Order: sequence, then structure tokens, then C-alpha cells
Amino acid sequence: MTHLTRLALASLLCSACCLSSFAHDPTTHRATLSGSLGDIQFANSGAPAAQTDFLRGVLLLHSFEFTAARRAFQLAEKKDPRFAMAYWGEALSYNQPIWGEQDLNGARVALTHLAATTDARVAMAPTAREKSYLAAVEALYGEGDKTIRDARFCAHLHALADQYPNDLDARAFYSLALLGLSGSHRDIKNYMQAAAEAQSVLDRAPRHPGALHYLIHAFDDPIHAPLGLNAARLYGQVAPAASHAQHMPSHIFFSLGLWEDAIRANAASLDTARKQGEGGYHSLLWLAYAHLQRNQKEAAASLIRLVAHDVTEHADKDNRLRLAYARAMWLVETQGEPGVEANLAVDSTGIASINYFAAYDFSNGITQAAAGHLDDGKKSLANLNARIESAPQYMRGITTDWYDTVTPEELKQAQLMAQALEGTLRFFGGDHAGITQVQQAITASDALVFEYGPPWSVKPLEELLGELLLAADRHTEAAAAFERTLATYPNRRLALRGLAQAKASL
Repeated sequence: MTHLTRLALASLLCSACCLSSFAHDPTTHRATLSGSLGDIQFANSGAPAAQTDFLRGVLLLHSFEFTAARRAFQLAEKKDPRFAMAYWGEALSYNQPIWGEQDLNGARVALTHLAATTDARVAMAPTAREKSYLAAVEALYGEGDKTIRDARFCAHLHALADQYPNDLDARAFYSLALLGLSGSHRDIKNYMQAAAEAQSVLDRAPRHPGALHYLIHAFDDPIHAPLGLNAARLYGQVAPAASHAQHMPSHIFFSLGLWEDAIRANAASLDTARKQGEGGYHSLLWLAYAHLQRNQKEAAASLIRLVAHDVTEHADKDNRLRLAYARAMWLVETQGEPGVEANLAVDSTGIASINYFAAYDFSNGITQAAAGHLDDGKKSLANLNARIESAPQYMRGITTDWYDTVTPEELKQAQLMAQALEGTLRFFGGDHAGITQVQQAITASDALVFEYGPPWSVKPLEELLGELLLAADRHTEAAAAFERTLATYPNRRLALRGLAQAKASL
């Protein structure tokens, strides 16, 4: 147990609401909701008229449909203005733990709609169990650094789940809180503990959307992915009305290189999102990537054109970022084929985040270098270095939307892409010492936390190295580089092709 967790637990145990009094808490409703968002039972003291909206909000929270969940909780509040747990749910909808986003002010304002102070809000909850839920969310949005607040929140949920072993939602939210302790980073110990908590819920409620969701997150890396395959097969079927629930199984499919499964999952997710008036760009990028791994270029091109159309019709930060990454993906996977205006950079004005734009600069640069257009490649490197230089002024920490800040991780990634691009330009300029520079970038990248899904650099650095080694007739080393790529990105098309070429040369 960490020192921080000890402090959080001590704070919890010393609170005025003694947990030992929670054991036999009566509740007014043993409320159940089953349907296209999954199945839950969540006992609460809200008015009967507010039950459906409240339970729908909880289901949507479990599937990270935060905006829709907020609307559902607000409807419950209108039907029962004194329904404390509805305000609890609305406040939680402002926290996106795995995505590293939080609207602290929005959450605090939502809580004040119940009552003005923490004590008054907790007092509004009619049962000891609901008071504990309120105390947990107060800890999440109280004073202190987000890391400390997350630890306190997790400790509250741990105690709540242990005190009420039949409250499966408390156990599921505790699993999510464990995942959130490390923000957007993977902490294997936390993730495995979260998986165990989620599995304990699934053992009793196989169609619980939160348990399925959080188990997939815990296992979405190439080593643990086989353990999450059953949950991945089930989650989209359990909650087909949630776009994110349909997308989420592809985290496991990507980690295992199961492209046809990934295509089906993200196509369904995108269709649901678009029908609900949303862009669905996250699923769209994963779908385009999966199509490109199957060499289905026209299917991918149609998706990239769809994003470009949205940017033309109504440009916003989200679709401009996605278009930059989509075009970068096309440049890498087709090695610069025409068809989607991939040679056109996307306007980044007003967007703090640099990760997708840096990936575009990198992808365009290495594509131009391989084609012998070194001057154009150097322009891309200059653009990338300019982003790196300006990035520190936009490092604002946790924000409401990820594109309004620069994280230390994306800055480091951009620096490594710049280093690898410079090495690539040196190599194609006739200086084979550029290979060493790419190798150094790879060594430095080993210290980065693994990120699921399409590569953060679009072109995996090991794959780039393998192609340079092939061009230098260093076939044994090239084969090893491609094999390392496939260990992280299983069944990746260009790495498979490069490995075959290296072995044929040997």
C-alpha cells in the first residue's frame, strides 16, 4: 500500500460517517433496468418517477457516454429535485478518468444544485449507503491535487464496495477508480487489481456493462489481451445502444491483430454515433486503421474523406485533430499514394494538443524522405520542431477536453518523432549513421508507457528502423526489428511484409 493510499484511507476512516453503521441500510427501491445498455440493479431512495432516468444515467456512465449520462441524471433531478444520487451521477459525468479529462468546475456547480456545502449535500442522502456515495464524490471534487483526490475517491469506493458486497455497481466503480489512479498511464498492478474487481462482478452479473468495460481496459495490451477476449466478444452485444461499448472490444482485437473483428466493432460504433448526431471520430480512426491493415484502401479513403467533409462543413478542434491523424495514417500505410489530399496539412490554429499534428509532420516527413524529396521532408521536420518549441506554454494539466492542453507524454513522443525523422532524412541523404539516430529514439521510447490502439507515431519506430536496415542490406537486423514491431502491434501489415522481405533476402 502506498503512503498516499494510507493517508486517503486514514482520512476516510476518520470521517464522521462511520462505515460500520452502513451494514444494514434500508432503501426505498430495489431498482432494476435491463435493455440495450446492459443490466444493473441499483437500490436507491429516489422517487419512482425518476428511476428510469437515473438507472439509464448509471448505465451510460459505465459505458463512458458522459454527455448522455448527464442529460439522464438531469431529467431525474427534475422529476425528484431532492434525489441526492441523481446529483451524484451528474457530478460523476464530468470525470473521465482513463482519458485524463475532468471538468472540476462543472462538477462542483452540479453538486451545489443539491445543496451549498459538502455537509448539507451528504445530509440530503436519506440512507447511510447513499451518504457514502455522496462522500466519495465529494472526495473526488474536493481540495487538493487531482492525484490525491483520485486516491481518496478510490479509497471511499473500496470501503463502500467491501461494506456492501451485494452492491455490484460500487464494486464496478471501484474497479474504474483503480484504473484511474494512474490517469492515462498503464500501471500493471492497479490494472490487474481492477481486472479482479471487475471479474468478481461478472461472476455474479455477466451482463453488467461496467464490469465488461473495465475488464477490457485492464487487459488491452498485447500481453494480457487474450484474457479480455471473452468480455470483448460480449460487451458490444450487451450494450449496443452505446457507441463506446461497440468500439471498446476493438481494444482487445487490436492488441491481438484481429482486424475483421475490429472492423465490425468500429463500423457498428461509428454508425451508432452518427445516428445520434455525433462525429464518432475515435471509432472512425480505428476503423480506417483496421481497413488499412487489411489493405482495404478505398474503405479507409472513404472514412478519411468523411472527416475532411465534416471539417469543411463545420470545423472544430476535434475533427481537425482527427483529420491530421487520418491523413498521417494514409501516408504511412499507402506510402504516399494520392486519393485523400494527404499532402495537405490541417490547420491547427487554437488547438493546444500537438500529438496528432506532430504525427502528421513525422509521417509526411518520412514519406517524403523515402521518395527522395529531402527538401520537403526537412520542411516537415521544421514544422515538427516548431510545435515542440511552442508546446511548453500550452501544458495546462488536466482540462475539460484533451485537445486544450499538451501533456508531458505527447511532448516526449513528438521529440522522439523529430529525432527519428532527422535520422531518416540523414539516411536517405546518404549518411547511414541516421540509422543509429533512429535506434536511439527507439531506446528512449522504451521508457514511455504503452498506449493501446493505433501507434502514437502512426509509423512504429521499430518498423521504420526495419525498413532502413532493409535498404542498407542489413537483413538479419531488419528481421529482428520487424519481429519487435509485431510483438507490440500484432499482425501489422507493413511489418509482416518487411519481415517476409528480410527473411527472403537471408
